[in-house]
Amino acid sequence: MWGENYMKLRDDLQYLAPYTAGKKAPGALKLSSNENPLGPSPLAMESIKSSVGEIHIYPEGTSAQLREALAARDGLDPSQYLVGNGSDEVLTMIAGAFINPGDRGLTAVHTFSEYNFAVRLFGGKMDFFDLNQGALDLKSAQKCLTSRHRMVFLCNPNNPTGGYFNHESLEEFLAGVPSDLLVVVDEAYREYSTAGDFPRTLELLKTYPNLLITRTFSKIYGLAALRVGYAVGAPGLIRDISVVKQPFNVGTLNQGAALAALGDESFLHESLEINAQGKKFWYKSCEDLGLVYYPTQANFLAIKVPKPAKEIFTRMIELGVAIRPLDSFGLPGWIRITIGSPEQNQKCLAAFKISLND
Repeated sequence: MWGENYMKLRDDLQYLAPYTAGKKAPGALKLSSNENPLGPSPLAMESIKSSVGEIHIYPEGTSAQLREALAARDGLDPSQYLVGNGSDEVLTMIAGAFINPGDRGLTAVHTFSEYNFAVRLFGGKMDFFDLNQGALDLKSAQKCLTSRHRMVFLCNPNNPTGGYFNHESLEEFLAGVPSDLLVVVDEAYREYSTAGDFPRTLELLKTYPNLLITRTFSKIYGLAALRVGYAVGAPGLIRDISVVKQPFNVGTLNQGAALAALGDESFLHESLEINAQGKKFWYKSCEDLGLVYYPTQANFLAIKVPKPAKEIFTRMIELGVAIRPLDSFGLPGWIRITIGSPEQNQKCLAAFKISLND
């Protein structure tokens, strides 16, 4: 019989909470995880079908073709890219490469929890700075920095609020922090942004070698189940992070689907159009209902609700729609709704109105 003393979890992990995912209920419309309502890129699906016969062979370990395609698109070199099993793995690799026990990271108080997870997984500690109207306040971030901070994580647009900081703010921040501080800008939703002053992060790489950008194929490209994310940075930085990369971390089908999706301009355009229409729909709906919301640069909307968010969530699940209460983000009076297709938005709004009035 197993005893109680054969193994003990590390003391510093005792209170590390597991990730809270968007809920999925049988038969319910899922608008809780910011997935593309159009589904996956059709070209990506064709790529998967054509590659199924190769699944007995190990994948190419460096995702070379995908890195070359990304570099060609961005006007950079393939050595500046690292591909991972979703952005989550990329974030973990970053912390694994640079965080020593006792080191400190910095991120926003209401943002994606995986930054905190990655730093604490390797014995680090996380500190937090404030938001300003749903966007990361980089002036607040700079004031919080100390000599003990090894890296800062900036989600832009921010999940779960959808706010963003602009190019000028980021450049000013980079110019004002130590050159040995790693600045990780997570741009999981950047393809959805329509702001003219959204940061041109790739341009900033030339001046700031301590800048690292993370992006994903999970959102606008519709490949969330395939887990393909990547980092872009200085070749030396990418080389150092690659030391902790598993040898075959991204499968052949995944690499091929991402490569195909990258070239599916028609799908990308349609995804942007449906999101733009959905934003207008939800803005007007919230205004008609007298509800406060954060204008978004992403494919979701954070809305302040007049009753506990978990009550709204529970009632909407009963009505066949899954949304995200933001309690796990430290925002108990808010919910997050993924922007869907016109039909999905209408169904969600009907359930939302009932949940507000019950």
